[in-house]
Order: sequence, then structure tokens, then C-alpha cells
Amino acid sequence: MTIEKTNIQKFDEDVNSNTGYIYTTNARLSSFLANKRISEEVIKILPVTTTSIIDVGCGDGTYTSELKKINEKINIIGIDPSKNAIEAAIKNFPDITFLIMNLYNKDEIIKLPKVQYSVIRGVLHHVSDPYAAIGIVASFSEKMVIMEPNGNNFILKLIEKNSKYHIEHEEQSFSSKQLTTWCIKSGWKIEQITYIGFVPFFFPKYLSKIIYFFQPLLERIPLINKYLSAQIVLHCSK
Repeated sequence: MTIEKTNIQKFDEDVNSNTGYIYTTNARLSSFLANKRISEEVIKILPVTTTSIIDVGCGDGTYTSELKKINEKINIIGIDPSKNAIEAAIKNFPDITFLIMNLYNKDEIIKLPKVQYSVIRGVLHHVSDPYAAIGIVASFSEKMVIMEPNGNNFILKLIEKNSKYHIEHEEQSFSSKQLTTWCIKSGWKIEQITYIGFVPFFFPKYLSKIIYFFQPLLERIPLINKYLSAQIVLHCSK
């Protein structure tokens, strides 16, 4: 789930030690529940008539493969600069095309086909220039789905700043206002923005179960969902 990181080596180490990323392979319950909710929302947004998708920052391919649930005939390409992650993706999901590719390398990006949708799932908070990344995706995609964690939740932001994992992986977070501003300035139209999920990654098991039980209710409460949810999902078109 990466594009260009200041520390790609750290993510390569994750793949080597876990045979995949820590939140996809042998993941703790909180990470499983958080990703389950994200997958549900992304798949819900993408029409069953979708013909082509590029998964930008596909990582080890775990969530790229889930896009096949939309329909089996979708042409899917996953791109990521991490060699180890792409090698794992190719091994585990041979029916999908995976490419080692840096989003900021124009010579590489120009080779990509034009697609109906791009999915940028948990990626922008890793890249060096998220605003530029959003604009680059517009060069090969008609529509776009962005998922970013922790954006408006001040509690999760605090946890993020003190979490060893987040510090080591140089993660950052953006508010929904910042994300929508970048999209609009890059020529995208915001079709929909949703606030989902209340289970943080790397959270205690018993607390995760309690939060997950109340999650459907919390997601329906205005302001609570916007400012306390764990993920922001944007659906954009040109």
C-alpha cells in the first residue's frame, strides 16, 4: 500500500518478516476488523460494471485481490515501488498484473493504460507529495477512490504520533478538508465523502470487539462519524 516512501526499506523488511505487510499477514483482530470495514466501503462504491482498475500503492496485493469481488472480468493492475511487496503479490495472486512502479516517475507512469477507476487505499499518508500524487492519478484514471485513516480524529492523531509503528513508517494524516481541497485543485469533482470505521489499527482485542459492535450505530450519527471515525473515503470523478 505504498507509492514512494522516504523509507521503502522499512516496508520491504515488513514483507520479509511477515511474508506480507503486518496489517495483512498475521494481523491482530483490530487491524482485521478495520480493513474489513474499509474493503466493504471501497467495494460498495465501485459499480459492478467497472471494467478496469489501477490499485495505486498495492503493497502485497491482499486488498487488490479483493477487488475481484466486484466482477471477475475486471482488468486490475497493482503498482508499488516496493520490490519485495510486488514479488509477494505476484506469488500470491498470479491472476492479477503487478508492477514495480514509482508514481512520480513520468517515464513509468506514461506506460500505464487509461482506466475507469483508481483506488488509493491507505497510501497518501506515506508519500512525499500527496497533492501531486492525486494530480498524477488524474492522468490515467477517469474516477478515483481514496481511503485515508485518522484524518479528523484528534485521539487517533495523538496515538499515531506516539505509536512506534507509525513513527518508524513515517506516517502522517490529513483532514477531510485537506483531502477534498487537493482533489478539487487537481481537477477532481467530489462525488461522495463518507466517514467509516471506529476500530483503530493495532488496538487491544477486547476493546476492538466492543467498538466493532457499536460501529454501525456510530457511523450513522452526524458529527460523531465525521470527527471520531477512523477512516475517510472519497469518491471522485473528473
